[in-house]
Amino acid sequence: MIMKKVVQPKYYSKFQCDPIKCNESCCERWKIIIDRSTYQKYIESEQEIIKGIVQAGLSINEASINDEDFAAINLNNEMVCPFLNQDNLCEVFIHMGEDSLSKTCKSYPRAITLVNDVIERGLEMSCSVAAELALLNENGIEFEYIMDTVESRDFYIVSPSIEDLKQIEIVKEIRTTVIDLLQTRTMELSKRVVAVGYFLNQVIAGIDFSVHDHEEVRSRMNESRTLIDSGQFKTGENNEQHHERRQFEHLNTLLSMKFKEGDSIRFFSKRYIECLMQVLDVFGKVKEKELEKQYRKSYEKYLKPYLDEKSYILENFLVNYVFIYGMELFKLNTIWTSYMKLCVVYGLFKFNLVGLAAYHKGMNDDLALKLIQSLSKTIITDRTYLDSVIKYLEKVKLVELTQIITLVED
Repeated sequence: MIMKKVVQPKYYSKFQCDPIKCNESCCERWKIIIDRSTYQKYIESEQEIIKGIVQAGLSINEASINDEDFAAINLNNEMVCPFLNQDNLCEVFIHMGEDSLSKTCKSYPRAITLVNDVIERGLEMSCSVAAELALLNENGIEFEYIMDTVESRDFYIVSPSIEDLKQIEIVKEIRTTVIDLLQTRTMELSKRVVAVGYFLNQVIAGIDFSVHDHEEVRSRMNESRTLIDSGQFKTGENNEQHHERRQFEHLNTLLSMKFKEGDSIRFFSKRYIECLMQVLDVFGKVKEKELEKQYRKSYEKYLKPYLDEKSYILENFLVNYVFIYGMELFKLNTIWTSYMKLCVVYGLFKFNLVGLAAYHKGMNDDLALKLIQSLSKTIITDRTYLDSVIKYLEKVKLVELTQIITLVED
């Protein structure tokens, strides 16, 4: 073990897996990969129960790129890990001990990244225990620097695919500014998301990233942040009419694409399917020509009062999302694509919350957490789906800032 400098949200050290509070097992409806050493350990086990499971329960990962994703666990007909017994207990843990759990099982819901010899770690919001811990903090997500030991043998630790050390520092500065903007509570949350787009748009405008002009990037960052802080930033033309007419249509289309372009519905969170059925029940009863109007009315009547009081829940989600994925999100040559994905994620979360709030005639913490956790599990890791969404947005020319904010504006 080596002592490392660690940056993490303050909630991280408080996390502990709690089966009693857990609302959705992390042993089901996932594509579960395992490392080569764990695979060997399981197939060589002489324990009768383990031997009986591995015959059909494990397979070589044909898409493997290294020893870390060497094999996969084959879920059973109920889409549950075959090592989970009838009492929802892990047979590996029972018969082989905690040390024999795979890196995947030891790591989740932790997201750990090594950046310039500094460990960054947070928690995935697809875990209901982690979501409750992180999202209900009214004061917002705060970060801390500590010294700690991190054992790479036990956890997946990824490194950003950025070789230029100066660029890594620039990306970190961009991410820090984005988080700071998202936590600027003098603006409504949706306006903060728009401000992030303005900031990123100004940073990348006209810059030739092939020459790695980091000082120019810093200069643009400072200029755009100054305009935002002064309240002078503008996104361009008045988009209100376009937004009013098309927000439901666009978000509904993007959600529908999940069934065609993304992972099979067998991998959808069961809790999200419950939420989705209620959302569909609400909007399925509305005439097509009235959908935009009804969507807006439902937002104003049932969801907005809750968000006016507790917008920090979605703020915390976005901050956490940017922190744990930010080193890849804000690579200089893909910044705008990453911002588009941020708008898609935020828009879809609000879209589903509007439907849930309309169904229940209001919103509460339990419903909000259920939606955020379950939708996180369903879409955040589905890269095929998110990539197809970007292609769709490019096709319908919903790419420029004045258009993409259609998905997020109140």
